Amino acid sequence: MVFKTHMMGFNPPLLQRPVLEQELDALPASASPSLYSLLKFWSDTAGGDTVPSRERLDAFTLRPWLGHISIYEAVDDGDDFRIRLEGTSIVAITGEDWTGKRASDVDAKYGCHIADFMREIAHTHKPMVHTMRVFQNEVEFITRLLLPVRSRLGGPVDQVFLVIYVDPQQAAA
Repeated sequence: MVFKTHMMGFNPPLLQRPVLEQELDALPASASPSLYSLLKFWSDTAGGDTVPSRERLDAFTLRPWLGHISIYEAVDDGDDFRIRLEGTSIVAITGEDWTGKRASDVDAKYGCHIADFMREIAHTHKPMVHTMRVFQNEVEFITRLLLPVRSRLGGPVDQVFLVIYVDPQQAAA
C-alpha cells in the first residue's frame, strides 16, 4: 500500500503538535466496514460516469452513513469549500460543528490540508483516503474518506463528501 504523509506545523499556541494526515491509495484493512460499503455504493452509483450526482446520493440512499458524512460545496470558483452539512457522528467524534464554515477555516485552525485535498479531488474526480488522529483530541484514530460528487447530473464536481469513522481496531486497543 502506498501512502504519502502530509505534515504541517502550525501556530504552536493553537496546535501543540503537527497534524499528520497519512494519505493511502486504498482503504486500510483497519478501516470500519462502513467505509468499504460506502465506497462500493459510491462507485456503483456512479454508473457509466466517473462521479455520481446528488440525484443518486440523497438522504434516503445514504441513510446507513448519514451521520458520518459532511457535505462540502465549492465556493469562490472552486478555490475553497463551504461546509453545508456536518454529520452528527462527526460532531460527536470531533466535538465541533463546522456547518457554514470553510475548509480553509479548518486548515487555518489545525494546520491541515483539507481545502488542498478537495481541490485535487474536484480536478482528478478520484476519492482520497487518509488515516490520522482526530485533530481535536489527538487520541482517537480515524480513517477519512473524501468522495467527489456532482450537485447535478453532468455538471462539474462541485461537492465533496468528507466521511469519518473511528478506526475500530484502534478503538479496541
